[in-house]
Amino acid sequence: MQGQVFPPALAITHLTSAYSWLQLHRFRQNRTMLLRRALPFLLLSILPASAQAPGNGLVIVLIGPPGSGKTTQAQFLQKKYAIPTLAVDELRRTAGSSTDRLNDLLRKQVLAADAKKGFIIDGYPSTRAEADYLGKLVNDAKLPSPIIVQLDVPDAEVRRRLQGKPEAKDLENRLAVYHRELELARSYYPESDIWTIIGTRTPREVFETIITLVQDRK
Repeated sequence: MQGQVFPPALAITHLTSAYSWLQLHRFRQNRTMLLRRALPFLLLSILPASAQAPGNGLVIVLIGPPGSGKTTQAQFLQKKYAIPTLAVDELRRTAGSSTDRLNDLLRKQVLAADAKKGFIIDGYPSTRAEADYLGKLVNDAKLPSPIIVQLDVPDAEVRRRLQGKPEAKDLENRLAVYHRELELARSYYPESDIWTIIGTRTPREVFETIITLVQDRK
């Protein structure tokens, strides 16, 4: 069951089952042996297969198509956890085509934002080199490995939501960028670090789902 994370309620169920199993074997001389056999089962019930790297704080990478509500969720999360949101789109415009320049600007923004407790980032990483740099940035700051939150909204729904707002060609380009970012995340990060959330629900429902997942992860 590699990559599967058991919620607390399920862990309690496993603990109760394991305890009942021990009670059925009332052999005083064998209790130590039985407990040793049960211990790995109990640990697997409680611990995720792939936990975040050691460190304090929270790093959230938001991935979603245009119109999926990433800006709204970033605002909610920033207020909830008192961590800054990094504006990568603006940094990309400043950096142009230079990846080194972009990474340098990102590092400066992390320092300027006082992101000791973590940060929320949208639109980054979009390449493997950027993902490598984000990992280095997080490690240098002694923060946990990033959590990838994907707001899943079908392309057809995105087109419906944004009909008449952007140019059709611009919208298709932005959708293509989103799919590239998602493909990169799925190939780069562990499956257990990628949370796919139905983005067609209300903003409050999406937010509460993210909070629940963060609490279960800690």
